[in-house]
Amino acid sequence: MPRIYIKKGTRTGEADEGAMESAIKEVLDKTLSIRKFAQKYGVKSTTLESRLKKFHQQEAAENMPTHAFTSKFTSNQVFSTEEEAFLNNYIIECSKMHYGLTIIQVRKCAYEFAKANQLNFHPSWHHNKMAGKEWMDSFRRRNGNLSLRKPENISAARTFAFNKTAVTGFYNNLEKVLTKYKFTADRIFNFDESGISTVLSTPKVLAEKNQKQIGQLVSAERGELVTFGGIISASGNTIPPLFIFPRVHFKDHFMTGTPEGSLGVATKSGWITSAIFIEVLKHIQKRSSCSKDNPILLLVDNHESHVTIEAVNYARDNGIVYLSFPPHTTHRLQPLDIGVFGPFKAKLKIAFNDWHVNNPGKTLNIYNIPRLAKIAYFESFTGKNITHAFEKAEIWPFIS
Repeated sequence: MPRIYIKKGTRTGEADEGAMESAIKEVLDKTLSIRKFAQKYGVKSTTLESRLKKFHQQEAAENMPTHAFTSKFTSNQVFSTEEEAFLNNYIIECSKMHYGLTIIQVRKCAYEFAKANQLNFHPSWHHNKMAGKEWMDSFRRRNGNLSLRKPENISAARTFAFNKTAVTGFYNNLEKVLTKYKFTADRIFNFDESGISTVLSTPKVLAEKNQKQIGQLVSAERGELVTFGGIISASGNTIPPLFIFPRVHFKDHFMTGTPEGSLGVATKSGWITSAIFIEVLKHIQKRSSCSKDNPILLLVDNHESHVTIEAVNYARDNGIVYLSFPPHTTHRLQPLDIGVFGPFKAKLKIAFNDWHVNNPGKTLNIYNIPRLAKIAYFESFTGKNITHAFEKAEIWPFIS
């Protein structure tokens, strides 16, 4: 017996379940007789009468009028339609709270649920202390809104810090500065950094179905990191990005192939520092022509390099109004994280893979990153992605 039975044909006079559902619903409303509804939907009156009898028996057993249609195919199911809907909702709620259930956990949960409600199920459930694979497969087919997904790792700090108090405080501060300075979309900017390693995870590739292991060439097991800083405005425009190289001294040739006007610096670690952030502020001030009479709003996270006294004083003296996101909330509030860095990294993986294909035997190093990042930059830092990210974060257009 196959695990998934595929019906080979239709018996003569077999009732259509869709028509039967419509007929039962209308009979319950008592607008026409059973015979008239049977003629209307092309089903046998005796079949309709039999299904109505089973429906009323189910209502009496549950001691409440459900008025919910039950297909004849649910007769051998462990759970009723309402119980399966309850289990479905529980799985979705767990996922939304970042405590999603695996297949094994759902099977164990289904067993405990059935056992607590004293339902009839296969003896193997008792033996394995979980529902069977066949039940799990059938449950997923009946509940098409569920999908097996690969979740992103989210720290507990992010989960607990993203709360109503913190988010409301941020939007209250945003409303205050927008009301006070009357910023337009072209005067609202967001800056953030992201690391680019010389070794990125590879994109999906085509291969033979029965091949057990698929390999893809990369430069090394571990790579060097270049920090990339993106600067976008709510109008959909960009300011040329920042590149921080892991070197003690900066050389001009590091920037070969970068987007025109990009800012390049070097630190021993390759990470941003308070001194480099001052250079970023100068870069933004030069490109946006901001001043005390014509200020801009700069949205940043609360990294220690962004909130030094020197940075705050420079911003105040040059018409840059600071607004930082609450700690551990940028994954939901920052436009760059919401809708730009994701496409950027996806395009970057493709660019890296293309480079390896076109340069067999060569090792990709940090000096190749600017040229490859430029390709991904122009394909992802688009007006559509940027404006959608600001809109999804509810920063612009801002609705008070």
